[in-house]
Amino acid sequence: VEGLTPLFTPPDRFFVTDVTYAPPVVDLEAWTLRVHGMVDRELELSFDDLVGVGLVELDATLVCVHNPVGGPRIGSARWLGVPVGALLERAGVQRDAEQLVARSVDGFTAGVPIDDLTSRQAIIAVGMGGEPLPVDHGYPARLLVPGIWGADANTKWLTELELTSWAAVSDYWDTRGWPRRPTSVAPGSRIDVPGNRSTIVAGPTEIAGVAWAPRRGVTAVEVRVDDGPWQEAELSAELASTMWRQWRLEWTATPGAHELHVRTLSHRQTQHDQQQPPYPVGSRGKHRVSIDVRTAPPTTLRLLTSGARARWAALEERAKLGGAALPAWRARGYPPVPRWSAPSTSWGADDAGS
Repeated sequence: VEGLTPLFTPPDRFFVTDVTYAPPVVDLEAWTLRVHGMVDRELELSFDDLVGVGLVELDATLVCVHNPVGGPRIGSARWLGVPVGALLERAGVQRDAEQLVARSVDGFTAGVPIDDLTSRQAIIAVGMGGEPLPVDHGYPARLLVPGIWGADANTKWLTELELTSWAAVSDYWDTRGWPRRPTSVAPGSRIDVPGNRSTIVAGPTEIAGVAWAPRRGVTAVEVRVDDGPWQEAELSAELASTMWRQWRLEWTATPGAHELHVRTLSHRQTQHDQQQPPYPVGSRGKHRVSIDVRTAPPTTLRLLTSGARARWAALEERAKLGGAALPAWRARGYPPVPRWSAPSTSWGADDAGS
């Protein structure tokens, strides 16, 4: 289907979200991964030591917690890496350990519950799409925990894994008002074709897109035209429960304005109806697109106009979600009220030149 998102996202088109201005440059020869904290045996592994533990492949979809409904901050790849469980078995996790705090070479930290590291097929990824991990995606190694939002589960440029308690360590996003414990990616879906605010010709039309529900997997996708009944779409084969699936539905388009809706079903869980902003547990809600069906092909001017309308609609949607997120953020006590104190009026020798 022309315009449908490919099953595997090329690395150069895979979304990138960082808290650094530029990706750090890591010297592979000097790089090590340290596993420490509440463990019986502390580990310090070179890159060769790490891959020597044993590599596995994992087809997985990653979703940014800031991805709005129908947004582009999502991608899928075939990852190559070392099972986190194998490293933890070597280190010996102590009974009181509650979270694994991953640290990047740039100082970023993210905590993941211990139980999620084995139940969610977590890996230390070193390869992506048949190639070494690109610099933008965390070379030489990144944590990858399918089914948890990327902010918590996918620390790039990894250099430390610390086993600790929740009380002992707060990570980067904890201190900025996001939930203390990571939340799971909710079932979601997106309509790729036809595009929002597009103009198409009446007659046989394909509606198509992608759907995801890591880690349980997509069991069905349904599409609705206007206020009509939900219709089950055709799904691509499931490569892994952690991976999105493509879907398509044949529809005979009739002249006039129409609204298309899509929803994902994952076993007994159905995609949320109402749209919600990404904060605090990731975006929720069904994706929908508005289209104009004509009896004749649109003119070049109409195509340009519909494209401008689509871009404007996307900006409106982002502004609406941003406005809804602010009250939710403040309801949780963020940003905290700054504590002001009078500046010191005396300057000692230690302050000189600071």
